[in-house]
Amino acid sequence: MIGHIVGILSILLAANLLISEGQVHLPVYGIINQEVVLRLPVDQTGSGLEMYWTFQSIILAHFSNNQMKIINEKFMTRLEPSDSGTTLRIHNLTMEDAGIYAVSVHTAGRKIYQTSYNLTVYEPVPSPYLRTEVMGYRTDGCNVTLQCSVPSHPSHLSYTWKYRHQDQEYQLYDSGSTTQISLAPDHQDMEILCIVHNPADHKNVSSTLQEICSDHANSPDIEKGIKRRYYLLIVLYVVVFTVIASAGWYFMKRNKRRKAEENRKEEPQEEVAYTKIKHPPGKNNDNKV
Repeated sequence: MIGHIVGILSILLAANLLISEGQVHLPVYGIINQEVVLRLPVDQTGSGLEMYWTFQSIILAHFSNNQMKIINEKFMTRLEPSDSGTTLRIHNLTMEDAGIYAVSVHTAGRKIYQTSYNLTVYEPVPSPYLRTEVMGYRTDGCNVTLQCSVPSHPSHLSYTWKYRHQDQEYQLYDSGSTTQISLAPDHQDMEILCIVHNPADHKNVSSTLQEICSDHANSPDIEKGIKRRYYLLIVLYVVVFTVIASAGWYFMKRNKRRKAEENRKEEPQEEVAYTKIKHPPGKNNDNKV
């Protein structure tokens, strides 16, 4: 009993050595319900070494003589040591597991190395999906707006867009959940990739823009729109032709009238001939009563 108490006191004493003001913590990221590995960044193996692991300055476990003694009941079934205690695997992560972890290496009761980790636990990234809207389709190009969405809204999500043409490597294109692309016909087979990620996890979804543009071009609404424009062009052509023909006919008639009037003005006027009327002899034109 006394030996057991002495052992616990020695562990508590060693844990006090882990507190170091201004120490830089190594960033570590984990995902809920998955596992994370804490590993010493330098080689600290050898005979007679002891490892002390803590969480928020509370003792987790003590490794000595190739045996791990777990102190904290919260982690009793979730800790797995390896590499002579220099690596610690934590299973079934929860949000409450986030915080500062530390490990110190001792030999002959003296601390020879210490490091710490800042573990941040994230929700897994949901599988994303693409929403597409063709803003304009012509035979010489296709303008597309793409929105990358997820069914839920976990925090700390970022969006990255990449593209590749044929067998080339993916190239960075844009960031943000929405992007716009304008493509010429010879590049509409380009593949666009949306990556949704946080520091611990990522998911992606991709699509070929040729499928989006061709589906839009062959959709019933587009066909109706093309037919509608075709009919409008025919009507416009008829109207323009009628206006031009009417204007031509009007000017032709006006020119003919103008020429006719000019011809009449140029013709010489005929002189009027007067005939002198003679009365018969012996008759008087005056009436007698």
